[in-house]
Amino acid sequence: MRIRIREVGKRICQDIKNFWPAAVAVVICIVLMNVLFGAFCPMVVITGLPCPGCGMSRSLFFLVTGRLERSLWIHPMGILIAGIIFYFLWNRYLLGKSARGMKTLIILAIAALVFFYLFRMYLYFPDREPYVYREENLLARVFPFYEQILHALGML
Repeated sequence: MRIRIREVGKRICQDIKNFWPAAVAVVICIVLMNVLFGAFCPMVVITGLPCPGCGMSRSLFFLVTGRLERSLWIHPMGILIAGIIFYFLWNRYLLGKSARGMKTLIILAIAALVFFYLFRMYLYFPDREPYVYREENLLARVFPFYEQILHALGML
């Protein structure tokens, strides 16, 4: 297998050309969410509850910087997500072909994330980061009885 750097560069440039508006929109959204609400996860901002991906950015950061134990502690599914990303990037850019089975991998990853989320919510919520309740959320601001509902459901 011979990887041609020029072809890899062309594929990357083509994707940047095709998807830069979406990338800019995502960055603007993340910046605005952080400035306005102090978080970039829509679920946390709206409900105050962690989402299945809560901690994933930190987990991937620790994984990339070689702190595997810390990555696993924050979110063990980070390794799965990193593997899927690596598989996609390897096929798309280095081999120049489509990553076969990506839809199946993504569906399985989402199912695993949801299952793991429910398991960790049962074990750790609301006492362990990142599975904590954030009181400064939109539903609590709009509906004064929102936290009472969460208490009644046994979530807080």
